[in-house]
Amino acid sequence: MKLSHTLSLSTTSLVALLAVACTNSDNPQLSMCQAVAKQLTSNTISEWGSTSQSDNNRSVTTKVAFTNSSGQAGSLDCVYKKEGGSGTVKTSPHKVVLNGQAVPDKLLISAGSQASKELLAGTYKNTVAKSQELAAEAGAAASVALDSAGKVAKEVANEVSGQVENALQNGSVLKIDK
Repeated sequence: MKLSHTLSLSTTSLVALLAVACTNSDNPQLSMCQAVAKQLTSNTISEWGSTSQSDNNRSVTTKVAFTNSSGQAGSLDCVYKKEGGSGTVKTSPHKVVLNGQAVPDKLLISAGSQASKELLAGTYKNTVAKSQELAAEAGAAASVALDSAGKVAKEVANEVSGQVENALQNGSVLKIDK
C-alpha cells in the first residue's frame, strides 16, 4: 500500500511538472494551486482574490483567495517541498489546506491529476494558437520577400531586355558576364 501511495504521488508530481513546465506562467506553483482550487471546488470559482507566497528552507507555501459562484469567500494554501541541495521547488503540492481544512491525500492526488490535465489542455490550446500566429506572420513575411524578389527580378529582366534590344538595333555583340 505504501509503495502504491508513493508511486501515485510520484506520478502526480511528474504530470504536474510536465504541465506546469509547459505553461507560460511566471509562477508555476500559483498556476497549479489555482488549478487544484478549481478542482476541489468543482470549478465554482468565479473570481480570484489576493495571492501570496512564503518561502523557507524546506518548502514554499502559496496562498490563494477566491470567491465562489455563490459569493462566498474561500482560501487555499498549497505547500510545495523543496529539493535538498538545489533548493528547486516542486510543482505539485504535497499538502493543501482548503478553507482551513487539510485536504486528504487521496483527494489531493485526484484533484492534482485533474488540475494537471487542465493545465496541459490549456498549454496545448495556447501552443496551437501561438503556432498559428507565428505561421501567419511567417507567411506574411514570405509574401513580402517574394513580392520584393519579384520586383527585383522584373527590374533585372527589363534591364537585360533593354540591353538586348540596344545590341540588336546597333548590330553589336552582347556580352553577358556571369
